[in-house]
Amino acid sequence: MNKVGIIGLGHVGATAALVMAQRGKVGKIVLVDKNQEKAQAEQVDLQDQIALLNTDTQVVLQDYEANNWEQLQDLDVLIFCAGQIALLKDHGGQRDFELHMTSQIAAEVAPKIKASGFNGVIVNITNPCDVIARLLQEQTGLATHQVLGTGTGLETARLHHAVGQALKHNYHDVTGYVFGEHGDSMFPVWSSVQVAGQSINNWSLNLDDLTQKIVTGGYTIFAGKQYTNNGIATWVNLITEAILSNANRALPVSAYDPQLKLYIGQLAIINQSGVRELVKLPLTKTEAQNYQTSAQTILENYHKVAP
Repeated sequence: MNKVGIIGLGHVGATAALVMAQRGKVGKIVLVDKNQEKAQAEQVDLQDQIALLNTDTQVVLQDYEANNWEQLQDLDVLIFCAGQIALLKDHGGQRDFELHMTSQIAAEVAPKIKASGFNGVIVNITNPCDVIARLLQEQTGLATHQVLGTGTGLETARLHHAVGQALKHNYHDVTGYVFGEHGDSMFPVWSSVQVAGQSINNWSLNLDDLTQKIVTGGYTIFAGKQYTNNGIATWVNLITEAILSNANRALPVSAYDPQLKLYIGQLAIINQSGVRELVKLPLTKTEAQNYQTSAQTILENYHKVAP
């Protein structure tokens, strides 16, 4: 039986569980939240939903205050999305303003994960995604390939949509990736982008304008409803399913770069072990510089909270 845990049941965690139950590809979901009443409410609500579906997913709780988080021991995947999105309200949704609070949550939870005997794959959503992924890896003691972040998956989806819209093509015809920080220093790898098998260079497009649309997509959502949830919940489910099915699928995630010694958005092969290997795309000189710049931004944030 596939078993997945979700730590943090705010907008993102609750929606991730909702999508997971609806897709029916996980046998057991373990919910963890500091607010036990909220966790129980989500459990009962999900059970109501599942009773209306043709799925048989079990939903159980792990008491946050328990000395031993035994429900985590045999999980295949653990999704970490604890945070407090309300902190961003006065800062326009800038992810870095969560840093000090979310790093403290990671420091509180990581020892509990380690003590449980968990030896699966952690997928981090909590922002700043690349920094928190690194903190979780270091503080749980798991191998670097066992911890990854959702990274630039949403930005990649926004790239496909923006290019498709600009060219009046279905966005499913668009391939290519966004790399770097899950944040303002991310960058589209334009040299990787194709539309219906043709290079993006075959069209005259204002790539700077398209890049700006990709950067501001998350801020647009936040401005309208003060949080984001649907896109990221779907993306983390796709990553989780790639792990559970041993898919060996190339996905743009936040993975450990052994040369830079940090987590950063890049292309990686995902399977049951987590990150099987990195896919090193040939970058242009400008793209390589953008990658280094983004890495420096991540590193600076890491050093603000590194133990």
